[in-house]
Amino acid sequence: MLATQADPRNRGTFFLVLTIFAHGCFPLPYAKAMQSIQPMVAVVGIFCFALLFSIPGAWHLRRKFNFRLKNIAIITAVALLGTLANYSICQAIVGSSATMFNVISRAEIIIAMILGWVYLHEHVGLRVWIAVAVVLSGILLMRGDTLTFNLSDWETVLWALCTAGCFAAVQVLSKLIIHEVDPQVLNVLRLSLAVLVLLTLPELAVEVSMLTLEGWTWLGMAAFFGPFLGRITYTYSLRYFTIAKAMTAITFSPVLTLIFEFLIFGRMLSTFELIGGALVITGILIAFRQAGTSN
Repeated sequence: MLATQADPRNRGTFFLVLTIFAHGCFPLPYAKAMQSIQPMVAVVGIFCFALLFSIPGAWHLRRKFNFRLKNIAIITAVALLGTLANYSICQAIVGSSATMFNVISRAEIIIAMILGWVYLHEHVGLRVWIAVAVVLSGILLMRGDTLTFNLSDWETVLWALCTAGCFAAVQVLSKLIIHEVDPQVLNVLRLSLAVLVLLTLPELAVEVSMLTLEGWTWLGMAAFFGPFLGRITYTYSLRYFTIAKAMTAITFSPVLTLIFEFLIFGRMLSTFELIGGALVITGILIAFRQAGTSN
């Protein structure tokens, strides 16, 4: 614990580990909720829960917010981009291959690295690019046995790329103000704006009010691991790591999800998943191999 407090790198690693754990857990309750809840209704429910979870910490750290016009504009943009990204997810997975969406949306890594390089001047070395290539190959292999693509799926591709672009932009914008707005305060403000926007849709508000207790329970669990714990810890990690390294690290989350599915539900892992998972781990090790380089 003392080492974590003394070394910023250790502190950043601690937040990244929490992020990986949260992102690994998130798909399990989310998939359960999606069995009986419409995607966009689930998004609103998750945002509402995440907002409630975030309020205590944000209230405690409320003074860590610089009320500059720039910061307010960026928070508004983050909220709108996050809403658009989640809407894109819903549009992409309706009537199409969720596996294909998961693979294509990983373009977020490349887009985020490029945006970070251009707007944040975060240099991305050859070693990190190689690591990302290995990681993406692993993810593709993990999903390879269930991946199908038809020419009629072009719309899903566009929605997936829209999702990737929005989430990548959110990361860059969040890092621009990360030292002026605490991540917990940022989370509350962007979730509040997103919920207000979504609840202006009458039909959506009615459907949310009709959710059952079981539905709310699964959404609450998904919210805790996703836009609450996962988002806050990841944003904190951006104080210590470049977007490229942070993004590469959290690609271990799908591997962790597979492990949880095996341990909890007894689902056997395929050869593709095992080899792909090994490639993902290899890529992360390449990216974080200590060679006297900076974060």
